[in-house]
This record gives sequence, structure tokens and C-alpha cells, in this order.
Amino acid sequence: MIGKSHPVVRYVDMWAMPGVHPSNIEFLQQLKTADTNHFTTHMDCVGKVSTYEDGSWKRTHLVGIRTDVWKPSGKELRSALKSMQGQRRSLIKKSIKRSGRLSTKQRAELEKRLADDDVMQLGVGDLVSRRLILKLFRTTSTRTRWVGTLEQMTTSEIHNSIGSRRPLISMAGLLPRVQTVTHLQQNHRTLRIPPVFSGCYEDDGVLHNLLLKKRWVALGAHYDLYADGRRLGEIDSRLISFGSDCTLRLKDHQLSTDTPFVNLLTLFAASLGYQKAMYRSVRRRVKAALAGESFRNVIEDEELRLRHNGRAAA
Repeated sequence: MIGKSHPVVRYVDMWAMPGVHPSNIEFLQQLKTADTNHFTTHMDCVGKVSTYEDGSWKRTHLVGIRTDVWKPSGKELRSALKSMQGQRRSLIKKSIKRSGRLSTKQRAELEKRLADDDVMQLGVGDLVSRRLILKLFRTTSTRTRWVGTLEQMTTSEIHNSIGSRRPLISMAGLLPRVQTVTHLQQNHRTLRIPPVFSGCYEDDGVLHNLLLKKRWVALGAHYDLYADGRRLGEIDSRLISFGSDCTLRLKDHQLSTDTPFVNLLTLFAASLGYQKAMYRSVRRRVKAALAGESFRNVIEDEELRLRHNGRAAA
């Protein structure tokens, strides 16, 4: 039986056409009364999660995606470009004169330098901005609340991919009431083609080393999960589905009773259907960086805050 052999079982149902799925309307209606600020006007529902409880399946969660950073519109890209070029103009101006109005000669120098600047010559199509942000919401008949976020870390992906000479994905998991950020980093292993992710999860002061290994041969994306060298469970993705469906099964382990941790793995399972597009984005960013055009990579302030040095003021 599912419940006996695996104390935790979740089915992640990701949709092939989320924009027209009826649950999108339901999701937006639920968010109107949600007690969380972890959603925006750019949030779309892309999947649902069912949990096997008391001998039956119950829908327990919804998965949302930030569409403004995954598929930014032309308006959003133009806004990002305008902000980038405004900052560049200000920087060049300060290099000519630190403060105050420019003289006629200085203005002429500024315009000349702006005309020759690579950033000022960028067009919307030159930007590389795609970034995955998935959010998990716990839903009941009366309440909707945020329980976790998984964000693509493009800054880490660029240097890791350059160092390994192959595209590698990096993600950061943010969970409520968990003080540390859990990073899930794809690793390069010689002659190891299927992805291998590792991370470190903190639970009440105890650090657990995680390993997520994709099988060489499987029908669909199948990951074996380990914590501190001990088998934790699996993510079994369906080979044939309209979206990207998979089942998360966890064995009897102390982490299986840690709800935030289970939510983190649920988000990772939800990300599997996006990883091909993520690899394409990583390749574009690395190509720009190696060509000396890192300015084409749009790095959001939200991502930079995840790299904040809390001891900088000490």
C-alpha cells in the first residue's frame, strides 16, 4: 500500500496550457482572500498538488509561476532596458563630473561616450532575462497561504557553467519560518550525463546533505533522493502526459515529517518540466558572458538580495 511503504506521497500535476486552465480563474479568486503577499498581478497557476492522506487523494496545494520573469512582455523588457541604460548614463556622467551640471564641452563628451557605449546600443531582443520563480500555496476551503518559493539563481549558473564547460542549473529554496536559504546546485561529474543536484538543508540546527540523482534509464525523469547518504525517496515523472506530471514518494525518515522540506522537494518536482528551457537560458547567458557581453544578462534586484552579505556592516 502507498501509505504504508511511503509515509509521504504527493502527485504534482503540471499543466501543458496553464493560461487557459480553469484552475487559473479559481487560483486568482482564492488569492483575493489569501493571507500572504507572495503573489503579484503577474502570478499564473501552472499546476496542482494532491496528497495521499487516509487512503485517498486530496488536493492540497497550487503551484504558481511569476510570468513577468519567466516570459516577460515587450513592455517589461523595455522597462528593464530603460532602467539599465538610465543607470549606465548616470555612471558615465559621474565619471565625467561627480556632481552638478555639465558644461557644454562635458555634455558633448557625454553624448559621444554614450554613442559608443555597448549598453546604450542594446535593443530589447539583445537581453537575456528569463528566470524561473515557482511558488507553492497551501489551499483549503477557507484559506490560501504561501508555503515555499524556488528561484533560479542565474548569477551562480553563469560562473558554474563556465567553470565546468557545460550548462548547470542553480536554484534557491525559500521557506516560511526557515532562516536559511536552501541551494540546490546541479553538479558536473565526469562521464555523468544525467543531472545530479546537491544541497544542504537546515533542520533545527542540524544540517542534512541532500543528493538528487536522475537515473540513467527510466521512463520519464526519475530522480532518486538521498539525505546524508541514506535513501530518502524518489520523484517519478510520467513519460506520457499533457503537462509535466510526477509523483513524489518519501520513505520513513525524520525529514519526511518536516513539512517545509517536503514542500521544497515538491517545488523541485514542479520545476522538472521547465528545465529544458532553463538550460537554453543558461547557454545564452554563458555565451554572452564569454563574449564579454555580460551586460546583456538582466540580473534582478531580488536575486541580488539573495546574495546579500549580512556581515557587510559589521
